[in-house]
Amino acid sequence: MTKTIEKERFINATPQRVFQALTEKAEMERWFVQKAEGDVRPGGAIRFEWAPDMAEIGKILVLEPSHRLSYTWEAFSPSPTTITFEVTAENAGTHLHFIHTGIGEGEDWGNYYTGMGHGWNIHLNNLT
Repeated sequence: MTKTIEKERFINATPQRVFQALTEKAEMERWFVQKAEGDVRPGGAIRFEWAPDMAEIGKILVLEPSHRLSYTWEAFSPSPTTITFEVTAENAGTHLHFIHTGIGEGEDWGNYYTGMGHGWNIHLNNLT
């Protein structure tokens, strides 16, 4: 049994611009992390750093420019989870559907679920 965090946002920018913010180092460092590194291609390794002792390492699973980005999320949790961003043109902007899957059950996971839900609200609000 697993839990999922889902968030939706409307962003007043094109899908191409939103996807750029999700995949380019300088853009991610504006809204998401202090430091972003990686090989942005399917199978490529990525690393996000919030502080010197707080890093997350993952692997890109899906990269469909201006449409879909998915990667493993391998830190801060008892076992790897998956992050997916789905980007769709809507009116004069973009609809972003965020999905964080693979969150397990139990006390450790419960704290993780609550913390990640709150953290993603902050990060996605920064993105918009």
